[in-house]
Amino acid sequence: MKQNGQNWAERTIYFDYIRVFATFAVMILHLSGQNWHSTDVNGFDWQVFNFFDSIVRWGVPVFVMISGALFLNRDIPLKTIYTKYILRMVISYVIWSSIYALFTEGSMVDKIMAFATGHYHMWFILMIVGLYMCVPFIKPIAENDNKVRYFLLLAFFFAFVIPEFFTLANDFGNGFVIEGANAIRQDVNNMNMHIVLGYASYFVLGYYVNKIVLSKRQRMMIYVMGAIGFAATIGLDLLVALKTQTYCSNYYGYFTVNVLFEALAIFTWFKYRKYQHNRINEYIQKLSKYSFGAYLIHALVIEQLNLRAGLNTLSFNSAFAVLFIGMIVFVISFSISALLNQIPIIKKYMV
Repeated sequence: MKQNGQNWAERTIYFDYIRVFATFAVMILHLSGQNWHSTDVNGFDWQVFNFFDSIVRWGVPVFVMISGALFLNRDIPLKTIYTKYILRMVISYVIWSSIYALFTEGSMVDKIMAFATGHYHMWFILMIVGLYMCVPFIKPIAENDNKVRYFLLLAFFFAFVIPEFFTLANDFGNGFVIEGANAIRQDVNNMNMHIVLGYASYFVLGYYVNKIVLSKRQRMMIYVMGAIGFAATIGLDLLVALKTQTYCSNYYGYFTVNVLFEALAIFTWFKYRKYQHNRINEYIQKLSKYSFGAYLIHALVIEQLNLRAGLNTLSFNSAFAVLFIGMIVFVISFSISALLNQIPIIKKYMV
């Protein structure tokens, strides 16, 4: 593998495409979960929700990968990280937590608790803030090819492979296998490998994949791994759900090997596409500017469509409902974000 030969503008356009499509993926993810808990795992609807939920799990990881590719590629003073990037995230979190708290039903205490805990999708902002705070420590690792590969290797085994092995053992193993896996789990926990756990793995992976050039053969291997990842996410959760007769999300996690393969394949595919249609590129670049605001707004749009219009993923055939409502949420969320982005102060701190 050699250094990436693309110029910054070329890299930026594929980031823009990923942002837009990843935002839509997260919308589909949350719509898939809207009635996921309340449907029979043997029925058509749950299997539709499991399918859509599984094929968009890459959304959040690739957001983190983009952040890593951008932040670790530049020398950003610590003061700037706090005063420009972290400050904006914190203010956005406070404002949007307040908005979602106002829409929360219940007493004032319920609203205060909703504000304190944040809406279910707001965790992403706090996670990104944590990564930003650690950039000065992560960057020296990323800058050294040997260290970054070693970091990713350790992360692959301790953050992804070993935990998923334990999950597989508990879901499909017999008593002896389960007992043995739990004993090994305790040994692994005692190693306290926290330095390579968490979203820093995706953060560094995004920087590394953006930096290197993959051969056609390597890309094909990644796409095959991605296909296996998509199939495994769908199939494993379905198998466990049918076995236990209750819904299963054991293999939806962002720290499963299957979702890692999904994210890596999607990121790689967007990186190596040819973006030759300038008008489409310009449109995507504009949409990309509104993606953060759309992410923040979309959960409210989903909830209000259900509350005010009775529109949810069980309103009609679920296979069509997820995508149809997803498109409505996409258009409304990006439209609101575009409007808010025309207001200088709100544009700077809110979206």
